[in-house]
Amino acid sequence: MLQVKFGIVHEGCLVNELSRALPELRFICPGGFVLGPSSVEEIIILDHADEKERESVLDQLGGMVGVAEAELLECVGDKTFIRIVATVSPHTGFCSDAVARNHGFRIGMEIQHGGIEHWEVGCIRASDAQQLIEDLKPMGEIKYHSISQVSWRVLLEGDHAQAPPN
Repeated sequence: MLQVKFGIVHEGCLVNELSRALPELRFICPGGFVLGPSSVEEIIILDHADEKERESVLDQLGGMVGVAEAELLECVGDKTFIRIVATVSPHTGFCSDAVARNHGFRIGMEIQHGGIEHWEVGCIRASDAQQLIEDLKPMGEIKYHSISQVSWRVLLEGDHAQAPPN
């Protein structure tokens, strides 16, 4: 398997915009639903956020263009779950679409931290991994990327919710 890691400042991405506004916070993004070409419903998880940081996120979301709903779902331990419904426009595309188009699959969860969207993806073919990186370029500034050969065992034993590289 080829493991593709990349970090992107994703233009037109609501959660990446949130991460740029609050770079000290770490957001775990388990996924969401693309409701249309520029409409999304997404769950984000604030990692180790206190009440003041939760309020900052909700205030920030409330002031963002295109956010139709921002709802605190639950606080469990050191995790805060927030649901967002938004229209994003103009939009450069979804990283998840680029991954799917290139026959990739997510390893672990997307992490937003320090204004960078961090991904770890598996691909079977080198051509798909390389094309994925090319497809990301119009979406924003790629801060880092790597493609490496790894064992499929990585899927079973890897800890993919760790802090992304600096």
